[in-house]
Amino acid sequence: MIIRLIGGTPMRGQADPSWRGAITDADAYDLTNDAARARILSANALVISGSVDHLLLGRYREELTAFVRSGGRVLVNGQVVKPFIDGLAVWRKLEFRGAQDVRPHAVSEHPVWNGIDDRDLHYRTGVPGIHSYERLEEIGVAGFYGRGYHLDLPEGAQVITGIGSYRLPLDYAYRIGAGEVLVHGGNDLESFSDDGYSTRVLGPNLVAWLEAGRNDGGQDGGTSVHDGAQNGGTNAAVARVLPATAPADAAVARAARDARVSRESRESRESRESRAPGAAPRIGLLHCGAFQPLRTLADPALAPYRLESVYLPDADPAVLADLDVVLVSDRLHQGQLERFVPALLAALEDPGKTVIVLGENKVEQWLPGVGYTFRPTVFWKWRTGEDNGTRLRLPEDPMWEFFTPWSVSWHHHGLLHPRPGARSLVVMEEDGAEVGTLMYVDEVNQPARLLVTTMDPVYHHGSGFMPGASQLLYSLLRWVTATHPSAGKHP
Repeated sequence: MIIRLIGGTPMRGQADPSWRGAITDADAYDLTNDAARARILSANALVISGSVDHLLLGRYREELTAFVRSGGRVLVNGQVVKPFIDGLAVWRKLEFRGAQDVRPHAVSEHPVWNGIDDRDLHYRTGVPGIHSYERLEEIGVAGFYGRGYHLDLPEGAQVITGIGSYRLPLDYAYRIGAGEVLVHGGNDLESFSDDGYSTRVLGPNLVAWLEAGRNDGGQDGGTSVHDGAQNGGTNAAVARVLPATAPADAAVARAARDARVSRESRESRESRESRAPGAAPRIGLLHCGAFQPLRTLADPALAPYRLESVYLPDADPAVLADLDVVLVSDRLHQGQLERFVPALLAALEDPGKTVIVLGENKVEQWLPGVGYTFRPTVFWKWRTGEDNGTRLRLPEDPMWEFFTPWSVSWHHHGLLHPRPGARSLVVMEEDGAEVGTLMYVDEVNQPARLLVTTMDPVYHHGSGFMPGASQLLYSLLRWVTATHPSAGKHP
């Protein structure tokens, strides 16, 4: 049995990359429950998605290492920032200038890559059809498979795939005891199995390699992970086990929490008003420990903004009360975000705050009066010249002093429908009609200033991919800093 640990709901519009039911998804936060963790670690193999909380995994480093030592196999996807299994190397960004700088090259044989032409890993496109490599050089986007490398590999490591002309280590494998760790330093490896190309065998190859881990099946005499999967699709074995709480008790707890958040918000507002004029705003980045926000927080280019980490699994929602700017990172784990919704709604009642909500956060479920319509993501527009309908509005709006067209037109994750009075700065047109908003600012429907977008700049900036995304993140931070109420004032 193979369990893939994920960081929450997969990105909307993407197909589930599991093959024939061989891989069972489990929420990585199930590791915090003793019974669920034991069942997860009874598997033959684990797949670590690139969306998983590295800080969480780090707490279970000894147990994950022991899992491998006992014969388990693990595929680690993404960019390792904080090693969570013994021997993992930290990912390093490659300074690339063109598509050939990030081309994958076969370095050594490994059963997962048997039968794959490495050229089929180089480009991706959403343009329908099957395309030759030469055509993909014209319309494809390079860098999805990898845009960085690893140094300080563990002793005895095998480099499988190199990146760029120097074949720097991108994919590698190493053994611990009876087991093996396979590391892919890019977007989730299983997502590259494509029926139209030689990579069609990648999925079956990967499943076969993973299933060979722990030849005893990893059984511990208890319930297997698949036992619950046969009953209406319910995976009881990895379902989170929560303490029973009477509805009345839960309602009382929620009311007490909301009252506390409201009180602390009021006290914090009074504290901010007494702060020295001209002080830089306090900006908190809400995140769930995935590599993208961790790398964003560590970026020297953002150091002048003094971003404060608000790690949702550990933080008290009351910490939002003392922030001037609440930056809700994109693609947050919805279960972790839910705990902060009352504090976010309280922040919207504070006229001294700016709240920024980035894409893939299901805002239609918790932001008052906001609607959402799904649209597929288009990531090849700049290669094909295709008009994807993005339009800039309100050219005289002072917001455009901080944003460029390139910073807001790289791609998006669906359409927003804000409340009346909000200013839609970037919209979508279809067949000549405006059908929704991609970014808006609302300064009339609540005391706080609110900006919402379906773009996901923290994800892409932290991934080292898509310069327009980095420009949007820089622009947002310049905007909130320059337009903070105390900006330009001096004692």
